[in-house]
Amino acid sequence: MLKRLTALMLALLALSAPSLAEVFEGTTAALASMTVASDVSGALESLEVLAGQRVEAGQLLATLASEKTFAAQDGTVSLLLANVGDAVSGEVLELAPVERYTIYCTVDKAYQSAASTLVHSGETLYVKCTADGTHRAVGVVTQIDGEEYRVLTVGGELYVGETVYLYRDADFTGAQRTGIGTVVASDTQAYEAEGALTLLRVAEGDYVERGQLLYATGGGAVVAPVSGIVASLSCQTGDAVEEGQAIAEIVPTDAVGVEIRVDETAVAKLPVGSAVELSFAGQEDGQTVRGTVVDISAIADSGEYVVRIRPEGDAALPLGMSVEVRNAGSGGTDDER
Repeated sequence: MLKRLTALMLALLALSAPSLAEVFEGTTAALASMTVASDVSGALESLEVLAGQRVEAGQLLATLASEKTFAAQDGTVSLLLANVGDAVSGEVLELAPVERYTIYCTVDKAYQSAASTLVHSGETLYVKCTADGTHRAVGVVTQIDGEEYRVLTVGGELYVGETVYLYRDADFTGAQRTGIGTVVASDTQAYEAEGALTLLRVAEGDYVERGQLLYATGGGAVVAPVSGIVASLSCQTGDAVEEGQAIAEIVPTDAVGVEIRVDETAVAKLPVGSAVELSFAGQEDGQTVRGTVVDISAIADSGEYVVRIRPEGDAALPLGMSVEVRNAGSGGTDDER
């Protein structure tokens, strides 16, 4: 009889032990997080998630617009230095202008009149070589600097290096001569870029018109590498994003734990590896989840400690949720009873 009474009393004590255990207030928090960076550059075109939102692995987080480059003038692609997929840093292609020749001119040898020595930007001039007049062209004045000016040819055939006379009329009337010049090849225009070449619309030898799309760099999508919670976003729509720049911080589902702050006396009761019981806000009364203390760190100059606990199971917990942490106390945990 005495043995049965003793066993009953021990059983009652065991059942009442959790109610005697010390309880701490805490919240769900990140035990670890993952930085999600863009692997391309471009303008941030859209953000598809919000901070605090739960995402699945592979879910779209953001899209980046590509950096498009257009032809600034008519011409022919004379040199192509990259292909789609290449990482470029500098020149991508060269465009030879339609105006194959540039003539550097002076009013020397112009007909001696006020009108013939005064040229105007944009006016058309007629060109012939000084040797025998057989090489001829038509050009437009593009730049004036005192008695010197520059002409781009828009038609005709000349030799690089030869000397030419310039006139205001197609009959090459002496009284209409505006000066003398030297023919050089027009400079090709170099187009440069930084980043991954994602689109190429031209090939060597292609003729392009001003405003035509030549190529694009960057652009693409950023997706979640793991399932979890978007803890924060580092960019806003419209921002310029470089390759490797952080877009978001994600807390993986299995890295959502519990944090409590305790003093020196209490922390001694919660050593790393010890088991605790967790009651989450919104759960039915009496429903608990087991957890394990995984880390303890001191808060500088405060006398407090942060105790981090990993819950058991695979429950998808939100961040910032209120939690009660119950130390099993002298009654022990289920495994010890």
